[in-house]
Amino acid sequence: MKKAVLLLCAIAGATMLNAQIPTCMRDSSILVSGAIVSPWYWTPDSPYIQTKPACINELYTQSVTFNVPDTITGLPGVPIPIPINSISIGTSGAITNLPAGLTYTCDPPNCVFNKNTLGCVLIYGTPTGPADTADLSIQVIISSSAFPFPIGPLAFPSVIAPTAHYYIVVKPTGQCAVGANDLSGQIASVKNIPNPFGDQTVINVESMISGEFQFQVFNVTGQRIHNQTVNLTTGTNQFTFEAGDLPNGAYYFTLGNTEGMVSRMMVISR
Repeated sequence: MKKAVLLLCAIAGATMLNAQIPTCMRDSSILVSGAIVSPWYWTPDSPYIQTKPACINELYTQSVTFNVPDTITGLPGVPIPIPINSISIGTSGAITNLPAGLTYTCDPPNCVFNKNTLGCVLIYGTPTGPADTADLSIQVIISSSAFPFPIGPLAFPSVIAPTAHYYIVVKPTGQCAVGANDLSGQIASVKNIPNPFGDQTVINVESMISGEFQFQVFNVTGQRIHNQTVNLTTGTNQFTFEAGDLPNGAYYFTLGNTEGMVSRMMVISR
């Protein structure tokens, strides 16, 4: 009888644990765009972190969708396109530099994504800190009919381009409130030009409303180093950020009001 009770408790505990794992959400729009992954990674030519920010002690989820082609080009040491059967990652330990408190799971659960399908990796958990910017690397293995053995592991996204990075920004508790990155009804676009920059950069904002916003700049540890109030009008807005004596490196800035904020990465390089 005791064994039966213990077995039932174990099954119930496992069921509750599995129920706590969120669902990995595929981004089917990349079937139309032709992108190989969503969200897109950071590069100097596209210097935006498109993963959601994470906050210490707050539940976090981020789905990463892979659009697996039937051929691939540009692999190191392979000068010609090769056919793909599948790409895969290990069911554990394949994503390095994850912020403390986060882990991952796959859909399908074996983390094998066949050609011409959408594979999904779910990064989830509760970050424990510190506030920082994590530079993730996903170790992928390619199965190809052209080779009798698997190719890899290859570090993604650097295998695509040495300057490509998958960043997750970890912020202090309370800075990831609901709606913190959803100002789509107010801000059409925001970017800084040039980026990277030396002494100053121009913040360009396309706003759909007029009003008062807070412009703030943070370093990679989450420390706020600049704060100013800006008044936006409907249409195109511009204002300048002076780097002063800030050291070279990556920073992120936010533009927000009481309804939320948008966040972008910028780089100082003199």
